[in-house]
Amino acid sequence: MIIHSDWHIHCEASYDSTLPLSEIAEAAQKYGFTKMGITDHLNLNDEKYWGCIRDSAAKVGEFQKTHPNFVLGVELTPISQPMYDYIAIHGSREGYTGPQSDTPYPINLPATKEELTTLGIRYAIGASHWRIDRAGARELPLDMEENIREWYRQQLWLACDERVTVLGHPWYHGKQLWYDDFSRIPRSMNADIIAALKQNGKYIECAAGFFRSPHATEKFKHQYAEFLREAFEYGVPVTYSSDSHNTYTDKHTNAESYLLEAGFRDGDIVEIAEKDLW
Repeated sequence: MIIHSDWHIHCEASYDSTLPLSEIAEAAQKYGFTKMGITDHLNLNDEKYWGCIRDSAAKVGEFQKTHPNFVLGVELTPISQPMYDYIAIHGSREGYTGPQSDTPYPINLPATKEELTTLGIRYAIGASHWRIDRAGARELPLDMEENIREWYRQQLWLACDERVTVLGHPWYHGKQLWYDDFSRIPRSMNADIIAALKQNGKYIECAAGFFRSPHATEKFKHQYAEFLREAFEYGVPVTYSSDSHNTYTDKHTNAESYLLEAGFRDGDIVEIAEKDLW
């Protein structure tokens, strides 16, 4: 066993999860995990998501009284600056239309560090989920090169933002565009992201979902483990993520088989250090 903690879990406070904290605690005891990080979604700066996060903070804060091994975090999704500004004025994204622009929209996150720490949140996972570079980007045809460039832009930005503790599930894509062959991602892009993570003292996430995805080839899974190993050897610490939403199972055992083959050993997959928590 080389995985001993899980830093990316969603509980029933999240808009997309039904997983009780009690079930997560039972799983921690069953698998011998020492730390469990609850990271519910804050995708937008509107009341819907803030309500989820306030609920998450309240539930986890109460649960920590008997389960001090639980750590309160948050998962932040990049948002375009124009949408952020619109929501800040109108309270929701209803009626929002992205302005025309010859360049990709600037990026922001839905909360400031001060807003998060006020709730007792101690770290943030920053994770790309969809295109935000221009109007209607999520509805555009699935062009491979355009998507790679946009994911690279977002992930490099996240690696440099002071609110981000962990780069979450790097190169996740909801339509699994490059899950047949990870070498579709230029090595230079990965080198840039890894270098930025190291320079800014960030962690990189080993997400179990890549190793369990029916859309990912065996080739991709081995390549992805090697990418994580490259980051580790460059000096970027690696955390584990089950990204659980509705049940908690032993996803880590599947991930471990690929990690071991890539050269990971016990002690290489780490907890977030106390000095890096807020």
